[in-house]
Order: sequence, then C-alpha cells, then structure tokens
Amino acid sequence: MQSTTSLTADFSQLDALENGCGLVRWVAATLGEHSGPDALDLLHRLTTKELLSVTEGHARRTALISDRGRVVDVFLVTHVAEEQLLLISDSADSERTVSAIDYYTIIEDAELADISGTHTRVSLIGPKAGQSIKSVLGVNVEADGVVTALFGGSAVTLASDTSRGVEWIDVVIESGAADQLVEAFEVAGAVATDSANFELFRISNEIPGADREYGEHANPIEAGLLHLIDWDKGCYVGQEVIARLDAYDKVQRNVKMLRSVTPLAEGAKLVGDDRPAGVVTSASALASEDGSYLSLALVRKAFLGSGMELDADGVVATVR
Repeated sequence: MQSTTSLTADFSQLDALENGCGLVRWVAATLGEHSGPDALDLLHRLTTKELLSVTEGHARRTALISDRGRVVDVFLVTHVAEEQLLLISDSADSERTVSAIDYYTIIEDAELADISGTHTRVSLIGPKAGQSIKSVLGVNVEADGVVTALFGGSAVTLASDTSRGVEWIDVVIESGAADQLVEAFEVAGAVATDSANFELFRISNEIPGADREYGEHANPIEAGLLHLIDWDKGCYVGQEVIARLDAYDKVQRNVKMLRSVTPLAEGAKLVGDDRPAGVVTSASALASEDGSYLSLALVRKAFLGSGMELDADGVVATVR
C-alpha cells in the first residue's frame, strides 16, 4: 500500500474508511492471472474454500496452506471470464505464492502469470465504495461480484470481497492508467488513505494481515482465518493437519486486540505471570480517539481473558 505520510491519526481518513469511501493504493501486492480449463478446479483442490461454485462474475477469498498446516498465502479468486481468473493477495511476495501454486500444477491445463509488476491494485473501502465506482465507471458491483469495465481505454477489474467484515472492493488496472483512475475516484469523493491510518483501521477492525497475523509462522485457525475454511469441502493441502488441530483442540493461540498507553513494537514478546504469553504481530504507531494505542497479537489461550494485563517489552498491554 502507499507509503506512510501522517505522524498522527487522520480522523478524516478513518471516517472515510468507516463511513464513506477510503482509497488505499497498494505499493506491493500479489496479482496473478490464472488461466486454463483446469485453473479453478486446481485451486479448489489446493485451498481451503469450496471454489467450484464460483462462477463467472463472482469472487471468493481462500487460503493456501502448507503440508505442515501453515499459511502460505490468502487470496481472492475472481472469476473474470471463461477459464480466466484473477488472484488478488495482500502479500508483497508474489514469487512465493506463484511458486507454491506452480509446484502443485503437474498435469493440469492451467497457467499462472505474475502481473504484479505491470498492474496496480487499489482498494476502495467503506459503505460508499460502490457509489464511487458507479460515479467513475458507471457499473455496479454486487457483494462478492466481479465486474470488468473500461477507463480511458484500459481494462479495469472490480471485485467485491465480503470476507473481511467491512465493505471492500478491489480495483486492478494497468499501472500506466492507475494515476488517472485514482484521481477520478478522489474527484468522486473517495479519500486517499496512507498506510499508517489504514493500519490503524485494519487493527481496530481486527482484520488479519499478511505476514503478520497469518503467514508461515501460524496456522489459519489461530490466525483469525477460521471463516475461510470449508470443513466439508474435501481434501486440500494441509487439510489433515488442520482437521487434527481442530478435532483435538490443539490450537494454542488466538488473535486478540491489545491496548496500551504507548505504542508497542511489532515482534515484542508478551509475558503474563512470568510465563510466555504470545507475540505482537501488528502495532499502530497512531493513537486512537481515546488516546490509547491498538495492536494485534497471537496470544496463548491462558491469557485471552478480557482485561488481562500482559508485559510487552516493559509496556503494559491490556487484552481487549
């Protein structure tokens, strides 16, 4: 996403994300064109969500898990056209995701092309995101729907993602036309949001982040991605490990929000009752409206109680 420009919280940006239309332009995000008659079936067999019912014009977010049960990546599968998918991920490491899918592509008639370097991703977030798109591009995007449009001769893909618990529409366009499209959205009322304010919004809404709450250090259950697992869909990579973790209650951590009077450091070890209690995974450097600082952490089950006070490298952090 775009670089940080603010030193203190900009509540106009936060209000746009919550009540209007905030615009987040990603500096680095994984974008992949997955094409071929076997592309959708392959992803259905590899990942945690049932995808065969994602027909043309629809989208669904899913997780790719390693055979050890750790999260490789989470991405939105958008069915753009017949035998043509667009994969959209928050991860800045496109090579990791592409390599992981290619590893399992053996006899399937499917080809994955990394377009992260040639295309730009913009996310419109908030209850008025659809209005901004209608104003600029003249199209409506239904919940979990995918629409293609033209802007100045450039193709634009618009995909709704309801999996994050907020209004969220991803926009993908060739990078050469991205500046003009962003400007048009701003003229239509979208508010540009920098990375620091977006991070505060993400943390306050407990939206797990790539290589923070989820990644190769965490399984999807503890990382807050339980809603991305379809338990009755059949096999996927890592399915046996995830099933055992759930069946035998072996998940030892959960994502929780913390409050503190000073900012926490990402990666700070949490201690409670002189015992390891978890690790801080995301931390906002901006104070919220009540003056406190918000963070997300993977917290061990023994310390999940609301109001529990933990030590984070000398800073008192209270479990929310």
